[in-house]
Amino acid sequence: MPTGSQAILFLLASVFLVSCGGTQTPVDPGPRGTVRFKCEPKDAVLEVDETRLGPVRMFEEKGLLLRPGRHRVVLSAKNHFSEMELIEVVEGKVTIVEITLREVPE
Repeated sequence: MPTGSQAILFLLASVFLVSCGGTQTPVDPGPRGTVRFKCEPKDAVLEVDETRLGPVRMFEEKGLLLRPGRHRVVLSAKNHFSEMELIEVVEGKVTIVEITLREVPE
């Protein structure tokens, strides 16, 4: 049978563990701006700030939400020269990035 102090420690530990799994309030992502892409070829891979995001076609219609400020955008595709562009995202505004990758000559 646990002593009084052991029972209190067990009760406090149980309350702590139960409270860790409770409802959490969502974190406010802060201000954002939208970036839409109009790029060729459509299967070009999009990279923003050194993070590979996938085919650029995924971000044409709805765009991509980014924090305001300067961002590095890179597009690359097989048999094409890669392109890098620095863009400035403004809070609450839509920025459109248009890039056509040039084919590598054979």
